[in-house]
Amino acid sequence: MRKRILLVSFMLLTLILVTVVIFNNKDNSNNIISNITKEEPVINSNMITMMYESEAGSGEYIETKDNTWPESGYIFNETLSGCERGGELEYNSQNNTVNLLSSSSDQCYVYFDKYDGVWIDNVSITNVTGSSVTLDVSVTSENGSISKYYYALNDSEEYVESTANPIIINDLNKLTEYKIKIYAVDSTNAKSNIYEVSVSTTDESKPVINRVEVSNVTIRGFTLTINATSEKEISKYYFIIDSVNIAGVNSENYYIFDNLEIGIDYDIIIYVKDCNGVLSNEYKLTVSTDDGILLADYIKGLYTSQGSNGLYYHTSSLANSAADNSYRYAGANPNNYVCFGDDCSDEDNLYRIIGVFGSEVKLIKSTSYGSYVWDSSNNTWSSNDIRNTLNITFLNTLNSTWQNKIAIHAFKVGGMSVLNGTSTPKVVYNYEVGSNSNSTTDSMKIGLMYVSDYGFAASNSYWTSTLGNNHSSSITSNNWMYLGSTEWTISRELDSSNNAFDLYRTGYVYYLYRVSNRNSVRPVFYLTSSTQYVSGLGTQSDPIRIK
Repeated sequence: MRKRILLVSFMLLTLILVTVVIFNNKDNSNNIISNITKEEPVINSNMITMMYESEAGSGEYIETKDNTWPESGYIFNETLSGCERGGELEYNSQNNTVNLLSSSSDQCYVYFDKYDGVWIDNVSITNVTGSSVTLDVSVTSENGSISKYYYALNDSEEYVESTANPIIINDLNKLTEYKIKIYAVDSTNAKSNIYEVSVSTTDESKPVINRVEVSNVTIRGFTLTINATSEKEISKYYFIIDSVNIAGVNSENYYIFDNLEIGIDYDIIIYVKDCNGVLSNEYKLTVSTDDGILLADYIKGLYTSQGSNGLYYHTSSLANSAADNSYRYAGANPNNYVCFGDDCSDEDNLYRIIGVFGSEVKLIKSTSYGSYVWDSSNNTWSSNDIRNTLNITFLNTLNSTWQNKIAIHAFKVGGMSVLNGTSTPKVVYNYEVGSNSNSTTDSMKIGLMYVSDYGFAASNSYWTSTLGNNHSSSITSNNWMYLGSTEWTISRELDSSNNAFDLYRTGYVYYLYRVSNRNSVRPVFYLTSSTQYVSGLGTQSDPIRIK
């Protein structure tokens, strides 16, 4: 009996030793008979036949004598790979291994598809919270750049597309383990291997930015208001304009950006931080500042009633007006200064708005440009000296940017007859520009003021005063266009070829003035209808800025 017991014990020990030698590794279910890796040879290669696809996508496979994991260019084919006697092949993309799980000897075939040059080498897991995880995918493409990434959770066959790397996966559950499958596609539409990772969420969630509201958009800025949820109190809100050295932080959920450029698209990055120092994911959006308001519309918007903000709307119902539906500034010193030039502190770049005519704004230089003869011999405008002085000499003092803001306008240059006792601004307007005017015009950029421009620049209570008689100081002190110097107008005297009208230094209009005399000149021009208001109150110290 004792011999039998010894014999049985010896046989059991021998069987155990053989089992250990053959199976090499053992777990609680099946034994890993063979393990193919990049570095290690297979333990029992006679049980495994390795098959390589001859050409990518051909479906034709050739047996290889290799006993190690193939070099780059092949992907394990789970569908074709298998064993004759029920053994299972298990693929681990994270470790790049194929394991044979079997309880007995078996003959297995491992198939590798040739791939088109896209391979995920590694996936790093970062920023794990109770509701999200970030995956940084390390991928190689031999054909082109990676265009898309796809991931699926917990063996789901529904893959989610992402164009971003790192990939941020949100809306996860706390304290939950997730198995994640990932593959990449390059710009040639070649697909990579499927890479698997596992990650467990924590018991603390990140703050989440639900939406960002944009409000108070102007030509210079906007307000951003964050709607966010967080288990912990949010302590800071961060706002960054990407690629521009502008950023802000606030303990409140809003931020006001100002002093920005007009009509520019700004890429904004926003995130929040809770009281434990946990940051949310970045929230990105694009916000554009307003293209601005047309200068003509801005000025018209200042008008609320006759005389408000120094503006008069010359309708047919406005007594003694031009009745041309223009908006004109009148009075002692309205806020009608405009900066026309790069340096607004330079007085030489200051102009004043005569008014809005249709869609064009008419300007006059706030100070004299110099003293010039109207012409050396006659008062025909189209060939006179002052036209060339204005449209060549003066115009060339401006750079191309500002020249392009000036419209080519048809100035009335027919002139009018002698002023008489009934020559109010309205009467003069009708002879210069209106119903009784000579039809002669000249299309040019720079001209001079009309006599009627000067008349309507006075307070409207003086529009019944005649322009050709002596002007009292009470009239000149209530006319913003009066400078106290003798200066030329654009109107010539029709009854004589030698005279043109000028504004005399005492404030009345004089016509018997030889064109060969020298007078002060103030350039006048119309801005293009596309000119926009940028800023400014219109005062001399804060003139209107345009673009």
